[in-house]
Amino acid sequence: MVPSPRFVHTPKLRLLPTVYPRLFQFGPVALPTEGVCLVVGLLLALMLAQAAARRLQIAQETMWNLSMTAVLSALVGAKLVLILESGGAFLHYPLLVLSLSVLRSSSARVGGSLLALMAALLYMRFQRMPLLRTLDAAAPALALGDAFAHLGAFASGAEYGAPTALPWGVVFHSRWAALWAGTPLGVRLHPAQLYLCGFDLLLCALLWRWLPRQRQTGETLGAGLFLYGLASYGVELLRGDVNFLLLHGALSPQQAMAALMVVAGALLWMERPAPQQHRGIHAV
Repeated sequence: MVPSPRFVHTPKLRLLPTVYPRLFQFGPVALPTEGVCLVVGLLLALMLAQAAARRLQIAQETMWNLSMTAVLSALVGAKLVLILESGGAFLHYPLLVLSLSVLRSSSARVGGSLLALMAALLYMRFQRMPLLRTLDAAAPALALGDAFAHLGAFASGAEYGAPTALPWGVVFHSRWAALWAGTPLGVRLHPAQLYLCGFDLLLCALLWRWLPRQRQTGETLGAGLFLYGLASYGVELLRGDVNFLLLHGALSPQQAMAALMVVAGALLWMERPAPQQHRGIHAV
């Protein structure tokens, strides 16, 4: 990867970390790092969701179908938002915008998440799956998949952080990142993507350990929503790519979603009457 010519003369910048949006390129064929991270994260998340389904005595085939429904809906929702945002770029480079190598923006993430949630709820209702118990089983897998998604975003330069003087700040040099994500080149930035990636991995381990210990259904999901909402809201304050705000500039779309997660997570932890068979779920 060749650094931007404007910054080659600055020795300090060359000593700082950079990223690799493409694992390799052979002629016109390129393998995007973000796409690879998404695929690896998806496979690991699906495996973890199946293990959680066994732990909570949920039919694994139904859990698999639910997971694929949510994943495909998230991709479709994110792409629809990106197409609307890209405007002329989609008309000139339709295959590129539709590829896994271009997925990221705050609004696309929110749009994909909302469509995935609606599709998952409809599927669970159609299959008469236990709502909270199924979402409890999915919570650790969602955290794991999200960790790899943020890792891919870091590799591609998307979802970049605000400028910082901290020693762990990162510098992007990829013209590809500047073109498609608007990433500033040669500027030390917060590794906002890695903050959330590391938090997601810790959250996944915590939720997995809590899953068989919860007192009532919904607690694992509630803990995941509450903790991730807090972390996401905080990291959003360190983001440098937010260009769309709600409520007269008070909140970004991701912050609004994070606030809703915190409220929903807190509500799920409130004590409530539950059927006897849903209490004290233990590993099989």
